[in-house]
Amino acid sequence: MEQQPLGADRAEAVGSLLHHHDRSQLLFQLSEIVGRRSYLQHGIDVGEGDVVLDVGANVGVSAVFFAAECGAAVVHSFEPVRPIYDLLRRNVRPFPSCTPHAYGLSSSSRQASITYYPGADAMSGLHANPDRDREMVRLALVNRGLTEEEADSALEGRHDDPLEMSCELRTLSSVLREEAIAQVDLLKIDVERAELEVIEGVGETDWPRIRQLAVEVHDEDGRCAAIAGALADRGFTVTTDQDPTMRRTDVRMLYAARA
Repeated sequence: MEQQPLGADRAEAVGSLLHHHDRSQLLFQLSEIVGRRSYLQHGIDVGEGDVVLDVGANVGVSAVFFAAECGAAVVHSFEPVRPIYDLLRRNVRPFPSCTPHAYGLSSSSRQASITYYPGADAMSGLHANPDRDREMVRLALVNRGLTEEEADSALEGRHDDPLEMSCELRTLSSVLREEAIAQVDLLKIDVERAELEVIEGVGETDWPRIRQLAVEVHDEDGRCAAIAGALADRGFTVTTDQDPTMRRTDVRMLYAARA
């Protein structure tokens, strides 16, 4: 059963708790994460006392949603881009259940170069490509009802002059050990084409600790099928879906829960 939208009033209430240098980007995330509950579909749930790993936390919309709206007891949020992490830390400070981490998760622990878009920070990532990323967002805006001219105007300059920054990456299994996390009720992954790498950072002995996943997948080179197969092999029931706003893009949502 799909989770029902919370509506504009709840999205506005959550938004009033958050800081962002660009209100339009914040409103987009609020509509998706709070309004449409994009990470809580196809039976995926978060309730009182749950533990959530928020991988690709951005400025903290999902972290605050899981803590304030769903009642999660612990939310670990991972954001490797320093300017975005600074906003994340500020936004989750009022919520004792939220712990921000200034590093990302991947298939190995290392230092890496990551691309930061100051004008489109949610698209920042290890595998950024300005032309491709701009076109994907343009299609999403057109799917939301903007004309092509309006979409082009809204995106003017947003993907220009990206900055290359150094960041730290760790494996999920190393985090489970360091933070003494015994159970993960939801592993949420939204990392702009690095989602398979996050999955590969989970050691075999740690998979039984994970109850549910919600993963944004950029379905290139069979990535969605590869992740779905890996999760099915580990005892999860997997559902994939595409939000109508992402029609004609490679973005899919994958939901997995223990059978």
